[in-house]
Amino acid sequence: MANQWRGCSSKWNDPMRIMKKRTICMRLISAAGLAAFTMLAIATQLHAAPTCGAEWAGHDAVTLYADFDGPAAAWKAAGNPWPIGVDYSLEDGAWANTSRNGNIVYEGTANLPVESATVSLMVRSGDANIFADGKLHAIASLPRTLAGMYADPDRQAQAGLALSLRKTEANTLDLIAHIGGDHWMRGSEPVPVISVDASGLYPTDWHHLAFSWHWPERKLWLVVDGEAHEGQIPEALQEPWPYLAATFGNTENYLANAQEPLNGQLDEIAIVALPWPEAEQVMAAANPLTIARPGLPSFGTEATLFSDDEQPGRLEWLARNHLEMLVATQNVGGWDLTINWPSLMGTNAKTRLPAPETFVQCSKDGNTAFAALLLAFGYESLGDERYLQAAMRTADMYLQAQHEDGWWCHGYWYEDGEYVPDAPTALIQDHVQTGPMQLMMYLHHITGDERYDEAAKRNADFLLKVQNPNGSWPHHWDPQRQAGVSAMREVGGAEVNDYGTSGPIEALLWMHQLTGEERYREAALRGADWLVDAFIESEHVVGWAGQYDAEGNPSAARHHEPAAMTQYAARWVARGLYAAVRATGDTSYLEPLWKVLAWYEANETEQSGWWWDYDIETGRPIEMYQREIFFIDDPAQLQAYIDASGQPAPKPTDSVQVAQLRNETEKVAANPEGSLMDTQTADQLRAYVEQQAPHYIDYYVGSATQPLNEQAGLFTHQSTAGEAVSLVRHQIVRFLDVLMRARAARGDIAADDPALRRTEAFVGWHKIKPAWDQTQ
Repeated sequence: MANQWRGCSSKWNDPMRIMKKRTICMRLISAAGLAAFTMLAIATQLHAAPTCGAEWAGHDAVTLYADFDGPAAAWKAAGNPWPIGVDYSLEDGAWANTSRNGNIVYEGTANLPVESATVSLMVRSGDANIFADGKLHAIASLPRTLAGMYADPDRQAQAGLALSLRKTEANTLDLIAHIGGDHWMRGSEPVPVISVDASGLYPTDWHHLAFSWHWPERKLWLVVDGEAHEGQIPEALQEPWPYLAATFGNTENYLANAQEPLNGQLDEIAIVALPWPEAEQVMAAANPLTIARPGLPSFGTEATLFSDDEQPGRLEWLARNHLEMLVATQNVGGWDLTINWPSLMGTNAKTRLPAPETFVQCSKDGNTAFAALLLAFGYESLGDERYLQAAMRTADMYLQAQHEDGWWCHGYWYEDGEYVPDAPTALIQDHVQTGPMQLMMYLHHITGDERYDEAAKRNADFLLKVQNPNGSWPHHWDPQRQAGVSAMREVGGAEVNDYGTSGPIEALLWMHQLTGEERYREAALRGADWLVDAFIESEHVVGWAGQYDAEGNPSAARHHEPAAMTQYAARWVARGLYAAVRATGDTSYLEPLWKVLAWYEANETEQSGWWWDYDIETGRPIEMYQREIFFIDDPAQLQAYIDASGQPAPKPTDSVQVAQLRNETEKVAANPEGSLMDTQTADQLRAYVEQQAPHYIDYYVGSATQPLNEQAGLFTHQSTAGEAVSLVRHQIVRFLDVLMRARAARGDIAADDPALRRTEAFVGWHKIKPAWDQTQ
């Protein structure tokens, strides 16, 4: 019988499905007799298929309902209806993994009630019988948030009922309570509370599963095809706490060797703000949905400066759309690393869970500081005060969070009006220091606010203090030991990785330009000299390691980072050497880069590209996992690496973008001190805009390699958590540069503004090159 109920799935009322459920009961029945089976069959029909899902999903107690007959967005949601997730398909009104990483995640803080709730869903096996295959399959997990209790470790150990529902290797369905741990459940103690045999579940049938909790009575329920099993909330958990997310179809853990894909189908996911006995009654009553499905988010963006000029207007709309996204998603002064589309939830680009709304990520390329820099540049280009105010909110966050010794840490939790550090140390790499330092310099340049100037100088002085004697910078500064240390906590270690030394070189040279104080320049150039000294040139490899010990020897870092020549190290090093050339005019700083470029060109693999890590002694490609080295040109060791790590076979890449690196190096060699154009007239600026605007639209908007997401009006990419937008996009920087010149051409900005003398919108790792660096 065809389903005609408001587009919802027929899984709740298909007569054939009811018959299959009765068949399951027949297979499981004991010798207790026909009378007992008759009662069981009646109960199964009442519990499993009372009405179509959408017929009860309109009840006020339903906080989230997703039927997958349309998009992945929940048809109804108390909070964000749009999920994040990857590697899944929606077919025949159901969700299914398409790879080992497949998952889907909904926001938890508003969609998941805290005191009492029931999570209900339909599950069906895939090609194999997942209920009896002796393998782990994650069905759902509800990690709690640490927001509001990060600063209280005792509370972290006892607050919040994190839950997961898994099909185990013993072919049971286990409801597991997690005690303690972080907001990704790492370090938690898993306590199986309820376990139900799943081996007899018929693989081609849809099965109704639900799990539920009720804090006032400290009860838990696991419901399998209408049969409820009870358990107790573990005594170690003392109080309820909000949830970060509801994730389905896989574990909450993104790491390769932690994957437990469902390898089946999910449907009719619902969250009801009632414990099981009452939620069961809701699902038996008629209360249809009468609301429309959610639409895509819109920022209400319009081109207001160039509404009558098609091509600049198009660039303005695109630039504003990105800037409006940043303003709309800013939380407590900052962001995580990416914004997912269309959920607009922040993620850190690696994990599959949303970022807590009270957490600010201050590490990695394009982090919070650079998003604020882009907003400040947006203000200078477009004159919109709201962009400047948003940038200043970020700067004020950094002012409040700055340590008395001038440093910042990896990230901050905002609690009780204060920014609580997420680490007791000062990370040097990943722009944790130099990002906010540049933001402070830029905002002082724009506003004249002395607070920003003072904060930037305090941080610059901190970098001078923690510089290693050999000129390099360490991975981080340990305030307790009063020492710069490596990732392995060894004193005196030096970092190439993640711009650990190049970042301070560039930032201190800018500080020298602003202050004229030679100590900043001298420190920066000692860092550049160390980069030259750390160059590895042997019979087999040419380049740099990611990190070095105090004696200058390549060293290992994290368990997957060996002492090796690393492909991307040349990119990290180049930024520091380019800055040194521009500061001194001495092109000898480029000599190592010419040599490594020649090595790249002579050692490209047959598959195109280069391996990530090379053994320094032999030149063979290697991978390291849990401190064990694998030579991946040996088939046996390659397979051993795959088995140990859970990762696919490594492939050569051009992550360093060799051709681009050569082009950049040639430009620096040709213009050691940088190139500036003469002050332009209004007519010259107008001609520039008329040439560049259509070129940018053709080249960037129509790009095949980094295409515009026309639906979003944003430049999106695939991340671990799905379609996402980086906080800073080089296309937006270029668009704003053209728009600034277009405004100058018509007199909104003085045509002799020194910032207009730059020859291009610089798009290195920091994306926004400060105007003063272009005009000295």
